[in-house]
Amino acid sequence: MTVDDQLRNWLVAAADAAIKFSNRSEIAEGAKKFRSAIEVAERIPFESQMQPALRNLHRASDTPRAREFVAIAPSLRWVQSHRWDDGGSERALCVLSDAFELPGLEVGIMYVDQNCSYPVHNHPPQEMYLTISGCARWRYGGAEKLIEVKPETTLYNHPSDIHTVEAGDTPLVAMYVLWGEGLRP
Repeated sequence: MTVDDQLRNWLVAAADAAIKFSNRSEIAEGAKKFRSAIEVAERIPFESQMQPALRNLHRASDTPRAREFVAIAPSLRWVQSHRWDDGGSERALCVLSDAFELPGLEVGIMYVDQNCSYPVHNHPPQEMYLTISGCARWRYGGAEKLIEVKPETTLYNHPSDIHTVEAGDTPLVAMYVLWGEGLRP
């Protein structure tokens, strides 16, 4: 099985998990849109690239899904977050929308190194997350306080909800799916 096949299979299984763990119809909607798209998406060639933040990737292994991800992650193209100029030293993104043709969706994997945070932000499209690895404190869904979230949990942000996350003692890995009004073309 090629790395491309492994990645696609992992993403289909992650979408299935997001559907299974969804506690809101919006989460299930976004996960189903992604699952339908990833099954048939054309691959966009890319060269793998790592970021310094992934130095602790081996510690993101607290679930079977996370262990599978750790094996695939070095083959992916990781970039510095456009929300923080840290040279990729504390956080990194794998923008899957740059690896697959996913019309109407922006999909990726967010990696936040242990004891680091992702900047407070918002955006017009709605968004769902599936946490893959790491207990972290999230602000999401219109809340004003951080709430501890464990792996294999889904979260939802309405359009323009302010949100952030702080990783705990291990790295945070989360898949995100954005869709709807305001999505970048």
